[in-house]
Amino acid sequence: MKSQKGITLTSLVIYVGISTVIISMVGLVTSFFLNNIYDIKQQDTNITEFNKFNMFFINDVKQNSDVTVGENKITFEDGTEYVYNEEEKAIYRNDTKITKNVTSFSFNVGTYKIEDTKEKKLITVNIYLGDSFAQIIEYVLRYW
Repeated sequence: MKSQKGITLTSLVIYVGISTVIISMVGLVTSFFLNNIYDIKQQDTNITEFNKFNMFFINDVKQNSDVTVGENKITFEDGTEYVYNEEEKAIYRNDTKITKNVTSFSFNVGTYKIEDTKEKKLITVNIYLGDSFAQIIEYVLRYW
């Protein structure tokens, strides 16, 4: 009787098939992982840009009680001005660029009644940074 050492062609095909499936799954998981890392990196950059805008804007909102709105521009009573430049995709505060990579920026001014006699002025800011970061925030102007 001959020795039955080695593997058969059928078992070789099964081993190659299983190896191919495992390698494909590892490739897919790696691809998803790297794409998510890129998205997180982009989102981190956009959050930083939003925080820079928010830091300046909150300070100006709390120091002023009136605001004038123009097209792509908002001016506070102390003369501080925020301008959105669509070509550069940037927001300027008094000729100083404070935020970049802004794909869309708009704001509305309205009022909110607290009681029958008191009203607060609200500024609603819609800001979109990059492809995936969007914030809609209401700021309350100083009312005392």
